[in-house]
Amino acid sequence: MAISTHPTCALDRSVLNSETVGQMDDLGLSVFANLCGWNRGAFVLTPPDGNTYGCTSFPEIFSINAGITDPNTAVPDSTSLTKYFSGGNITSSQTVEILDQYLSAVYATSGSGELNPYGCDVNGLAKLSCKSVQQSLLPSGEVVKAVTLAGAFVPAPWVTGGSKHTSPDYYTSKDFNEMAALGVNTVQIPVMLDALTEEGEVAKMLRKVEKAGLSAILVLVKPKDAEASEEAITSAAHFAKVSSAVIALQLPSPDLSLLAAVRVVSTKLPVLVPTNKDELKSLSFPPDKHLFAAIDMEAASSVADIASSDSKSDRMKMFYHESITCIDRTPIEWLNCYQDMPVYVSSGFDLAIDDCIYQDDEDFKDYGQCDRFKETLTSGWWEHHRRSLASRQLFAYSKGIGWSFSGWKLIGDKKGGKERGIKTPANLLCLRDVAAAGLMPPLDSTSEVELSCLNGPVADFMMGDETYAPTPMPIDCESLGGWWDESIGNCAYWIPPEPTMSPTDKPTMPCPSCDGLSTSTMIMVSAGGAVVALLLQWLYQKVIGGRNGGRYQSLP
Repeated sequence: MAISTHPTCALDRSVLNSETVGQMDDLGLSVFANLCGWNRGAFVLTPPDGNTYGCTSFPEIFSINAGITDPNTAVPDSTSLTKYFSGGNITSSQTVEILDQYLSAVYATSGSGELNPYGCDVNGLAKLSCKSVQQSLLPSGEVVKAVTLAGAFVPAPWVTGGSKHTSPDYYTSKDFNEMAALGVNTVQIPVMLDALTEEGEVAKMLRKVEKAGLSAILVLVKPKDAEASEEAITSAAHFAKVSSAVIALQLPSPDLSLLAAVRVVSTKLPVLVPTNKDELKSLSFPPDKHLFAAIDMEAASSVADIASSDSKSDRMKMFYHESITCIDRTPIEWLNCYQDMPVYVSSGFDLAIDDCIYQDDEDFKDYGQCDRFKETLTSGWWEHHRRSLASRQLFAYSKGIGWSFSGWKLIGDKKGGKERGIKTPANLLCLRDVAAAGLMPPLDSTSEVELSCLNGPVADFMMGDETYAPTPMPIDCESLGGWWDESIGNCAYWIPPEPTMSPTDKPTMPCPSCDGLSTSTMIMVSAGGAVVALLLQWLYQKVIGGRNGGRYQSLP
């Protein structure tokens, strides 16, 4: 599809700005640890000045553009930036300006951003911008805030207490009114292709939906072991076109012939094309301003995502999911800018970090992931981190045209279907129960959600709810850029990268305020710190390297 304009990657100033940069726990870890390795560590200016730069060498123009006129406080590299800012030598505004120039230069040096859906990733702190108009599915222009009516017309045994029976009666007018009161403005309804008739159950439900002031998105589901016929799609398009409640129709597969079947009926009916994070670059559709991508953000589909066999690994798994969530804004903005397809998150928004809703299925594989769920119900640690996960998802998924939460409530479940809150793993996929447990920020909230990705998740998974008594002689680790580790009786630091081949007195990547610390002290890391660093390195390889064939880009 045609690209509207050349996209640019820059800091998202609504998140990282002169007022918030001082609230960051570790500027080096949040920004430079991610970016310093791009382009084999090098970038050039545009237009070039004959020099190559990197984390260890910033061009003088960075400081000049930031308004730093004193040569003694000019910022020569990333390590100095963190040091000068923490020491008060440069202002917060100057710090942000240099960060923004660095990020833009790295992205511009990375070659064609069209080839890398994750090229503008900086833990959710960067924004990929273009001049394409960000459309809305709603007449009001609002972001779609939807919830999926799981189990109404398509079997969802995890919702219906194991039963494959479906019934639209599961959802009442009271439910729709409660959704609206919570801030939901749309319902997403999975329906079989042959279920759409003017006087059928779907039509009756849509009247209840509209009465509550909500809109609807119909997700077409093809019969099992059968193809979706163009005739059936055309019929569904007729149904959607005449319904005042329906704002969009989601195709059962990304098939051009199915889109054509809809366009026979209407050239303006919004159509959603299903995709996932592994298939971003395979979408290929002709220009159509009423065409949108419906992306599946499923985060619990592989062994690496779900497996854990003790309490510590359960918590480490949560830390992993929190860490990668903010990255999800990147493919959303990439599809909009490089494929001209605004993005709707159709599935994957919930608080589940495992597949325990399927543990009663015959083909369920037990990796120990469901053995300790009850531990989490009275844990302050889990409450804090689940709310953190919800906030991060809400932040990232709202960067497109909207999202849908995985479910509303459980039905017919004797283990707590009528009790609100978290009682079973399935409750984590139900918006009503997540909200009742206080785990979901207000859907109209801006401050909490906008700053949810300013810092990475708290790396306290080793201890959980346990706490240590204050040490009698603590060192002020925070001012040194580290944290107190009782096991070694000293400050611990994130693991720096391997040094360059040539001798150097300081690490090649930023270590906040490392002056005065010996080399042995700088590389000394506690068990918890080591796990954090190794886990971060692994998840970046998994999320970034695994999806684009490697992080390192060649210079143009």
